[in-house]
Amino acid sequence: MGLVGLALLGVALGAAGTEYLRVKRPDIIERIEDAARRFVDSVCPSESDDEKTREG
Repeated sequence: MGLVGLALLGVALGAAGTEYLRVKRPDIIERIEDAARRFVDSVCPSESDDEKTREG
């Protein structure tokens, strides 16, 4: 039960920290989001990306 509480606290603190950074330093959040998108695209490319690769 304590682990669940700590996990929820971590989620809340992470969300608050993200919103704080979004207001104070939006460039950092933009770079993090871009890096996350590139990582997800490299791990599991979407169907449209597969079709573009086959065509090109």
